[in-house]
Order: sequence, then C-alpha cells, then structure tokens
Amino acid sequence: MINYEIFRAYDIRGVYGKDLNEELANIIGKAYCSFLGNYSTVGVGRDVRQSSKSLTDAIISGLVDCGCNVMDFGTVPSPLVYFGVRHLNLNGGLMVTASHLPPEWNGFKFCDSNGILFSEGTGLEKIKKIIWESNFLKLEKGKYKGYKEISQIYLNYILSNINISKKLKIVIDYGNSVTANIVPHILKSIGMEIYNINESLDVKVPNRISELTDESLQDLRKKVLETNADIGIAYDGDGDRVAFVDDKGNIYNSGNILIPIFAEHILKNNPGGKIVFDITCSSAVYDYVKSLGGEPIVTRVGHTYVAKAVIENRALMGGQYSGHLCFIENNCLDDAIYASIKMLEILSSNNIKLSDLTKKIPKYPVTGITEIRCDDSNKFSVINKVADLAKSLNFHIITIDGVKIIAESGWVLIRASNTSPIIRINAEGKTIEDAIKCKKWGKIWSRR
Repeated sequence: MINYEIFRAYDIRGVYGKDLNEELANIIGKAYCSFLGNYSTVGVGRDVRQSSKSLTDAIISGLVDCGCNVMDFGTVPSPLVYFGVRHLNLNGGLMVTASHLPPEWNGFKFCDSNGILFSEGTGLEKIKKIIWESNFLKLEKGKYKGYKEISQIYLNYILSNINISKKLKIVIDYGNSVTANIVPHILKSIGMEIYNINESLDVKVPNRISELTDESLQDLRKKVLETNADIGIAYDGDGDRVAFVDDKGNIYNSGNILIPIFAEHILKNNPGGKIVFDITCSSAVYDYVKSLGGEPIVTRVGHTYVAKAVIENRALMGGQYSGHLCFIENNCLDDAIYASIKMLEILSSNNIKLSDLTKKIPKYPVTGITEIRCDDSNKFSVINKVADLAKSLNFHIITIDGVKIIAESGWVLIRASNTSPIIRINAEGKTIEDAIKCKKWGKIWSRR
C-alpha cells in the first residue's frame, strides 16, 4: 500500500520505514523514467541521511530497469544536481533528500532539463498517476555511469562567475549537511579566511536542527562575534536555503531582508528591472523594490513558481520568505551556495558591512507564524472557506496561494503548508497592535 499523501506540491517526502522504503523508491524511479520517455538520461544525487544511500541505489535501479540512463553525481548538495543537469544537457534530475526536515525523513526532488524543480501542476502529478496506474515503460535496460567530476565543474563555474575583490573573514555553519563537501573548497579558492562549525557529515546526532531558525543559528552567531568575523553563513540539509549572520550578530534567515539586499545590488546596474518574490513576504519588500526604481512582482510560494515568474517576466531575480533565492544570471537555479557567494561579492565590491546594508530596509511589525494542525485532506478546504468568508465581508483578498486578507491597517495571510499537515497564519500591520488584530481574525476564521 502506498501513502499517496507523500506526493506534495514540490516533491515527495515521508518518514523512512513508514512512508518510504527501497521498494517504493524503485517504483518511483520507474515512474520518473516513464514520465521522461524513451532512453532519457537522468542526473542523480543524494544528501547524507542514513537512508539516502539505499534509497538512491533503489531509485537508480528503477530508472535503469525502465530504460533510463543514469549519471550518478554521488553525495552532493541539491544545487549541484540542478547545475549538472543543465550543464550536461541531461533530460532530468533527481535528488534524494528531505531538505530541512528531521533525520528520520527522506524524499525525492525532481528537476527538468533546465535544472528547474518541477512540482504539482508541472509534472509531479503525472508521476503520481503513472504509479497509480502502474503504467511503466518497458524498454531495454539503460546504462549507469558514476560522475563525481560534477563538483569540480561546479567549483570552476562559481569561480568564473563571481568577482570577489576583498578578503573576508567568514564563519560557515554547515549544519552537518552535504554543503561541507564543496563550500570550503570554493571559499579557499577565492582566498577567504574561514572558520567551520558543524561540518561533520555524521547526522546520527546532528549538532543542530537543519531548519534555519533564530534558535538553531545561535552557535553561528556566537562564533561570528567571538572571531570578529565579517559574516556568518548557514545552510539547510541539502544546500538550497541559506541564512546569514552579520558582523554585529544579527540573524537574517528571511527573504524580507535578503531579497531587498540582493535587489539593490542588482538594480544598480539594471535600473527598472523586475524582482519576483512570494506572497508570504512583507510589504516592506514591495515598498523597497519600488523605492529602488524596480518593478515588484508577487507570485505563489515555491521555487518552481518563483523561477517560472522570473523567466516569464524577464525578471532579474526571485526569492521566497523562507530564504530560497534564484538569479537569472545563474539560470534561476535553486542554489543557496551561489547566493551565499553572491553575498560575499556584494560585501567585497562595496567595501561595506552586512549590518550597514540592512539599515535602509523598512521593517514592518509582524506577529510571526502560528501553525495550526490540520489534516492534509482538509487543509485546502479550510483555506477556501476563509476566502469565501473574507470576500463576503468585502475585504480585499489575494488568492494566488492561500488567502491574503488586506485591511487598511495591515494584512493576514492564511495558507496551507505544501509539505506538512499544517495551516500557517502570519500577519503584518502598521503597528504591532494592528498586526496582532489581523492575526486574531485569521485564527478565528481558520477554526470556524
């Protein structure tokens, strides 16, 4: 029996041994091969979770048995899979990871031939249907090839596309993630002075949770202050999300700050350019992009949708509240490593501290996110009911992702998580009292 709730909006995720096992991984491999078509070539990578190696072997077996050729990149961050697929002109890519979720979880991310993640509505639902119908290709076996060279090729790419003009003192918190396999080599190659923490790849007893929260980044903050470093950088479990600590110990793990910083740097040379961000971001992002002469574009949450909006609107970059960032100059890949090196470029080229860069960015009072448990089978219907209620009360609403209810004093956003049985409520106001009031509406309406 397959728990089809593991098919989420952006990927496949579940608890290993309960929702996922090697038999299912083999089936998913066959389904992905069938989705891609005759004799496609797929790049495959994995993170350092204990279950990742056996799941990778099983999914590769399914791919090969069904007729796909496989290029095995080995243990690499997710961005290297996306880069490898695009660089080597492959038909698709697959990463075995559960990203920032706890060690007992695992899953699979898929990308298209451009290295862009696909999701529900852009291909993931078709893989699910193939499994449901057992409608697999029946071809001669494909071929397997190990391709560990992708790490060196990626390193060379970064070095040729980033201009670092000043030596910086940097603390890196890998969070026991696979980023420790590549990031130190990049930073040493560009002459940075680095201090590493949580670099062990043994995740049986992780040094911190993989989620980039204020609490989980306290060791990084402490080390930055202790070493008088210019900046601290932290990655999640598979290297597609990044957070920073500035020279004064302030933590930046939200797109509300990161997107404006990158947008200002990029818009200097591209006046009037477009900047994409998701609906969960603060109004401060919209206002700041406008103040820089840029054109803000709001889209739904998820890298697939942000990258698509960047490409379709010929924008310069895109970002999410959660810390995912992508740049048109980097082909819109979901790449936190590239983003972190880009931040170093900004600091060195402007000879400025990160703490100074953030002073001009407006900060509006927010309540923070409240999570309400709600079954996966029911959470989206709850959102629809809230939207209908707000509309009947003549509120202005935006429904591109969840429902954002806008009043004169602020807004509340109520949306279902695409990866967990949770409804998230966040609010912002002109004052903290306004934000709390808006959030109160959201909580009451979500529980009706």
